[in-house]
Order: sequence, then C-alpha cells, then structure tokens
Amino acid sequence: MMSPPPQPAASMANQTETLDVASLEGLCAAALEAAGARPEDAAACVRILIDAELMGISTHGAVRVPDYARRLRGGGIDARAVPKLERRAPSLALIDGANALGPVVGLRALEAGLEMARETGIAYVGCRASNHFGAIAPYGRIACEAGFVMVAGTNASTTMPPWGGMALRLGNNPLCVAAPDAGGAHFMLDMAMSVAARGKIRAALKAGRPIPEGWAADKDGRPTTDPAAALAGFLLPFGAHKGSGLSMAIDLLAGVLSGARFLTDVVSWVDNATEPQGTGHFFVLIDPARLAGREAYAAAMARFRELIKQTPAADPAEPVLLPGERELARRARALAHGVELPAALTAELRAALRAARQ
Repeated sequence: MMSPPPQPAASMANQTETLDVASLEGLCAAALEAAGARPEDAAACVRILIDAELMGISTHGAVRVPDYARRLRGGGIDARAVPKLERRAPSLALIDGANALGPVVGLRALEAGLEMARETGIAYVGCRASNHFGAIAPYGRIACEAGFVMVAGTNASTTMPPWGGMALRLGNNPLCVAAPDAGGAHFMLDMAMSVAARGKIRAALKAGRPIPEGWAADKDGRPTTDPAAALAGFLLPFGAHKGSGLSMAIDLLAGVLSGARFLTDVVSWVDNATEPQGTGHFFVLIDPARLAGREAYAAAMARFRELIKQTPAADPAEPVLLPGERELARRARALAHGVELPAALTAELRAALRAARQ
C-alpha cells in the first residue's frame, strides 16, 4: 500500500496540536536541555515562556524555545553561566547575568527583589549581561502571588528610531506594572513601546499575511503593510513622541542604571546566535502592606476594580476589562483544557530534540 504524499507546507501551517501543560513543559525543557542547558535553567525558562503561552502571549511563549536553543548551541548564550548577585544597600542590588539564559537572570533578580522588599518594604534590582528574558507578565504574576507590587522593564536590540529620526537607536523596551488582588484578579499591565510587537510582524510574515497600517515603516521611512519590508525597516512607537520617550526612560532604568549595554550596543538575539546580547533588566518590588496596610490595600484594590468594571461599555458586547484580566482568563482555560499550538512548532521542537540526541 502506498503511503500518502507529504502535506503541502501551506496546509501544515494551518494545523494545530493541543498539548496538556505538563507535556508542553516537558517537551520544551527537554529541547533546551538537549541544546546544553542545565535542567534547573531549562526549568526556569519553561516557567516563564510557558506561563506566557498560557496567558495567550504566544509571541513570547513556546515559539521562543527554538530561538533560545539556537543561541545556546551557537554560544550566544553561555549554558554554564551562573548569575552573580551583589547587594549594594538594604534595598538595592545588581545582578551580573554572566550571559546566562534571560529567564534564569530574571527569576534570580525577582527572587532577590522579593527577599529585600520583605525586609525593607521596597527594592530595586538591576540586571546586566543578560539575554532576552521573555514576556514580563509572568514575572508580574509571580510577584502578585507573593503579595507585592512590581514595576519591571527590559531594554532590547534596536527596532525604532527616536521620534523624528531615521536611524534605529531604540529598542521596543517593554514595561510591566503589576499589583496583587486578594481574589487573584491581579492588575497586570505588560506593554511594549511600539504600536505592535516585532514578534507579531514575524508571525504575519510566517503566515503570509499583511500587517495593519500604522504598525511599521520600511527602511525609507514610508508606512508599510508588508511584514518583510517592516522587518527590514522599523517599528513605529505608540503615541508618537510619548512611546519614543518611554523607551528611552526604560533603557535608562534597565541599561544605564544597571551597567548593562543600552541603545545600539544591545545585540540582536534573533539575528546573531554567537554573540552575547548584553541586555539589561530592572525590577522594583513594593510591599503594599507596609504602606496602606494589608486589609486597607485589599479593600482599595477591590474598590478600584469595581469602579473600572462598572464603567458602561461603549459596545455592550465588549465589557471594560482591567489589564491582565484577559490573560489570566486564558491561563485558567489553558490549565484546564491544554494549549493549542501550531503543529509546525511542535514538530520543530520534537525534531530539534531528536537531532540533539543523535
């Protein structure tokens, strides 16, 4: 009996596979370990990347595992690196990431910040010599579950010019503000400085579809809906000069203040698998119980949430949501029913694992 012909790439691109969370975590961890990561470091990456996947932040989820694995194999990330913490004051610390996996550095910084904030009520932790560390919302959820407010950000390789310019100088530096809610409905604002993330443009290119107007410009500064031209050009900041200025501010907090690389010195993590990125991150942790008091803070957050949620909706079919509400609902569904991923991605993960084991 003849075997069926191979499926066209186009049909493969439209297929999906649903995995339970434990299976997805195991597959991603194994792929990272096969690329050289220590089991505990692979687990740290999985903790952040898969939590982003569960929240529906798929551009920073499992799709990043092959990219991390390529950089591990290429030497752009040091698989044996151990981040080093240096306390500078009761509420201040710096972490030298030593070119480790970004989520390893990020989680070490978050843990240190939480420890200091438990002692003093507030902490700043700056990170240098790090790499891409995923979406920030998963770190925010961890902080909220521990009962702390978190403000965090990271710099990134250049994708935008300063407002009014024509040369790439700014990264699409994301900022996250997260505040705990006693009932688990945490406030989690996680946003990049562009109208749309570069990962969404890469996804559009892979899917063969155009991008919306206003997302990006080509290399000559002309607005474009062609994802390939957009990737060769630059992203557009949200709010014009406001997004541009916020990107600079985050780079000051994450790069300049921590001693990390900044602006054009940060190396692209996608285009260069052999050179360290030198990325910088920052985490600020605040204990709300030391300010308003635990019970008063919980009551204020409930009132805050109520006022927002009771806002009359412009479209009755689209109720007003708080930042993080949609992501936490997606996370709950994924934990209960599994995660739907492109079949091409799960095939790539399994192929990378098989190749590494041969």
